Amino acid sequence: MIKAIFVDFDGTVYSHKANGIPASTIDAIKTLRENGIKVFLCTGRAYPELWQFDLSELILDGMILSNGQLILDGQGDIIYHNPIRGELKEKMIRMFNEMRVPLYLGTKDDLVLNFTNDFIVSVQEEINSEMPVVKAYGGEDFYMASAFIGDETARKEVMALKEDAEITFWHDGAVDIVPRGVSKALGIDEVLKLFDIKLSETMGIGDGENDIEMFRHCSISIAMGNSPDYVKEAADYVTDDIDDDGFYKALKRYELI
Repeated sequence: MIKAIFVDFDGTVYSHKANGIPASTIDAIKTLRENGIKVFLCTGRAYPELWQFDLSELILDGMILSNGQLILDGQGDIIYHNPIRGELKEKMIRMFNEMRVPLYLGTKDDLVLNFTNDFIVSVQEEINSEMPVVKAYGGEDFYMASAFIGDETARKEVMALKEDAEITFWHDGAVDIVPRGVSKALGIDEVLKLFDIKLSETMGIGDGENDIEMFRHCSISIAMGNSPDYVKEAADYVTDDIDDDGFYKALKRYELI
């Protein structure tokens, strides 16, 4: 019996083609919760990135943010956090200050960007996201970094962090960076402990590279029809495209709504 569902944001809940959340998805999540099934957003997005979207109809039991680094309850209060520390933090701050790669650091309440170029502007426009404000890093705890690698030099510099970091692509030229061993799966485990839910009672729904660990971890995994082929191959079931009510149809197939 499924008691908790973990859902990605971009391309799973939020359609960038329609620039909004499909009505069928809103209805499905509402029905899930009415049926006693908890629903958690499970995204690589930093918390401040979500503020620009109208999520007023998206009522959730909590959010796993920054690929598992920060977890909030349904009221937005922190119930788990794991800020980046040690050598990886030092490397990220050095990369931020050297300003060879556009990079923003995701804190609880802010996105701190080192500089802009045409490439980061184009990527942010593609995902209907506002540009973070360029500012100096002031020493705040941060949970994740996002790097924009528009050329081979930037790519090599970012990939050199792999010894200490998990690097996952969410765009052909953009990656999320978290500490080695961190993934959405670890964030899911923290939620399960807090709510006393078994892993065998979970479902994960997503469409991107950073959802693969979630797929491997949850009891049932569903890839959206708009997922790349390698993501579909990692899932138990592939539903329709987000813009063809794929989220709603998947839950109907499993008789959860």
